Amino acid sequence: MNFSQFRLILKARWLVAVLALGVTVATTLVVSLSLPKSYTATTALVVDSKSKDPITGVMLPSQLLPGYLATQVDIINSRNVALRVVDTLKITQIPSVREDFQKSAQGQGDIRHWMADLLLQKLDVKPSRESSVIEVNFSGTDPKFAAIVANAFAQGYIQTNL
Repeated sequence: MNFSQFRLILKARWLVAVLALGVTVATTLVVSLSLPKSYTATTALVVDSKSKDPITGVMLPSQLLPGYLATQVDIINSRNVALRVVDTLKITQIPSVREDFQKSAQGQGDIRHWMADLLLQKLDVKPSRESSVIEVNFSGTDPKFAAIVANAFAQGYIQTNL
């Protein structure tokens, strides 16, 4: 098929192409307007890789940096840090959170652990490729709450390391 044949096909089927484009744009518009808005807050943490290992006291060689950063990412994603966030922000004292806990868990279990698990589901922690920076991303429907929780995870990580 050469270019002139392709142009003749498009000329003959221009209505189908325009309708397909219109349906695609309309569907995308309807879906994007019907979905709830989601905001992502990002906090960056710099991990001091040239410091001593807190357990052994030995200086860390640069070859161990990827493994060290992966460990730090796992610490941020841990339930221990999430429980610190729940306690720091006093989320369990909010009446609407207590109601949601009663509805979803029927009062079974601990509200702190339930809330920590919910926060961890919306948390995304990524190490940088070439540096010792870790990005902590938290997504939510309220931008202020998302920023507060992302910063609280950073503070919880720092407190856990101290």
